[in-house]
Amino acid sequence: MHTDNPVVKDHIITLDRFPHLTEDQSLSDAVEVIKSYTDGSRELLRYREILILDAGNRLVGRVTMQDIILGIDPRFTGLAKVNKFEGKKPDATSLVILWEDSFFEECSKRRTKKIIDFMSPIKLTIRSSESLLKTLAIMLSINETVLPVVDDSRVLGVIRMEEIFKAITSRCKL
Repeated sequence: MHTDNPVVKDHIITLDRFPHLTEDQSLSDAVEVIKSYTDGSRELLRYREILILDAGNRLVGRVTMQDIILGIDPRFTGLAKVNKFEGKKPDATSLVILWEDSFFEECSKRRTKKIIDFMSPIKLTIRSSESLLKTLAIMLSINETVLPVVDDSRVLGVIRMEEIFKAITSRCKL
């Protein structure tokens, strides 16, 4: 018995419902956009990244919450490097105590930095006609939980692991 297999277009989060900015917008704009997408009375953040588009609405990158934090204070970038040395590993998190006063004084000074300076490249996009199982396999193989959905150079939105999970587990009748 053959049934129609689920496809991305039936589970997409359309661009009008997903955070996005243009590449000329600022770090402050990114913070506001992420914070504006909250869910429920506890004000939980709904999304952890923003798609970045150019003036022609073409996808040029993404900005994650981590990218925003590194944009607010680049010193956090060095923490990962400190822990990669061989031998005795210093407690890099204790360094943050030294930054606490300056962090909150300095972070507002970076608010006008362009978001394109903190953007990450898009590893891969998916077409809306692609099957959910193939999309899931791609996500797992590149360790991504969100893929932009692009048809004919037009960004339609994103497909997230959450939507795929719901769709496949309901169909499996688990």
